Amino acid sequence: MIKKISDNGFLHLTDQSEEQLNELINSLGQVIFTTDVVVKPESKGMVTSSNGLDFHTDHHKAKYIIWYCYKQTDLGGDSILMDAEKIYQQLSEDSKQQLKSIELFEHKIFPDDKESYPFVATDEKGNRKFYYSFWLVRNEDKQNPAMLEFQRLIKKTEPIKLNLKERDILIVDNHRIFHGRTPIEGSKDRFLKRFWLTAHNS
Repeated sequence: MIKKISDNGFLHLTDQSEEQLNELINSLGQVIFTTDVVVKPESKGMVTSSNGLDFHTDHHKAKYIIWYCYKQTDLGGDSILMDAEKIYQQLSEDSKQQLKSIELFEHKIFPDDKESYPFVATDEKGNRKFYYSFWLVRNEDKQNPAMLEFQRLIKKTEPIKLNLKERDILIVDNHRIFHGRTPIEGSKDRFLKRFWLTAHNS
């Protein structure tokens, strides 16, 4: 299973029990944060709105994100995925170097979170990892040619689109795969539980 995630950056499993979900979580890593992803009309949070969400990563401390679907809306709410590594490989060497110098505002959740975090970083094993949310890009970097080219390539690339059904599980490598969603329409009674995990070997 970890090989499938390593090869593709994500894994979609159908008709999984909560017991299977827990086994999966335990095999991958340690849960550091959980969120109920439901529509709350009064909420100002993007995750709990019915709006579509553009491509982004979650907090960089999460190596994996797991969503378990309890209920899907009857219209919209598709999960969309984009492989950032494949986008990055299309850039010139100069653009790659420029992106390594860009830092985004930190998505502050944990007590030791810093003010910013690099868009492209390399872990201690030499693996590249990405951190990106369009709303966290600093003003001085929004017109950076390398950033604009990266965003242009995202727009021209066909995303992977999945409509999670009840009891489906979606796992993504948060350091490689950008995710988003289409607007939640229709009944809007969509309910996913989201888990952020650190990896066992991190």
